[in-house]
Amino acid sequence: MASLDDHRRQTTDLPPATTEYFAPELATIDSYLETVPPTIDTAAGDAAVGPIHTLPWFYVADLTGWRGSTLARLLAAEQGAACYELSAGAADALPALWSLIDESGDSPVVLHLDLQGDGGRIQRTLREALRRGYTHTPDGWDEPVRGEPANFHVVFTDTNPSKRLSVPLPAATTSTTGAVLSYAPRRSMLPERPDGTTVLSDPPALHDREAELEQFLLAALAGYGDDDARQQYVDNAVEILSITHSLIGKRDLLFDVSPRLALKYGSLLDRLSVGATTERLGQDVLGQVPQSPGSEDIRATLRDLLPK
Repeated sequence: MASLDDHRRQTTDLPPATTEYFAPELATIDSYLETVPPTIDTAAGDAAVGPIHTLPWFYVADLTGWRGSTLARLLAAEQGAACYELSAGAADALPALWSLIDESGDSPVVLHLDLQGDGGRIQRTLREALRRGYTHTPDGWDEPVRGEPANFHVVFTDTNPSKRLSVPLPAATTSTTGAVLSYAPRRSMLPERPDGTTVLSDPPALHDREAELEQFLLAALAGYGDDDARQQYVDNAVEILSITHSLIGKRDLLFDVSPRLALKYGSLLDRLSVGATTERLGQDVLGQVPQSPGSEDIRATLRDLLPK
């Protein structure tokens, strides 16, 4: 079968600072993977759903997918695997999924898939593929597909993490079911029966999180701008994210995924002033706040509080 298009492949050469920032998450994943057998018997499992419960998967409850995408890339780097990102809404998503399954027969593959609703053809096809032991191909395909479930790690992220997760993943009933990674654990984010899942501890206190975030941004942005500009920008970025977290953190996971935005504009310090990068970051953060009649007061408060 033809290899997957290069535009779906993600780079895995992330800065060392990123690996250090995600050390607790990676330790959780490594601990879970130790329970996954090197070869999975696709004939085993619940007859109602097939062997999908033996597929190594991770459900990362976040808003934008930055955390999940980064974890997928770090996991791939650790496993020496290729990392791909697949959009469930892409027209060629099904052939792409089958190419990945095929590739897993030869070497480990990490797939980052952002969920869009409770179901969808990608998730249903993945379930069907596992039920049939990876030997079934979509109608009209005449090439054999042979994968290895133990090599196929799927990192699911969720654009709507407040819904109860039950589909497309099965209830967690064995140690090799999967890991639920959540930074705002609440019952609505867990599978219907969360036995055997791995849920991260509550996020650290805000002041501890600020210190972690500052250290991460300074290390990750090393080389952009001079020392004074970088420190000033990072101070502004942490303040912006802290203010946002204080206002909407209990209803939104923006604070946990916003390092993506801080890194995005921090990388412009060689071309833009601290004021310009701070302004762009503030505007982008405001743009992430859900726009609804009930959020206008929050948005107005943020506009007043965020550093200019």
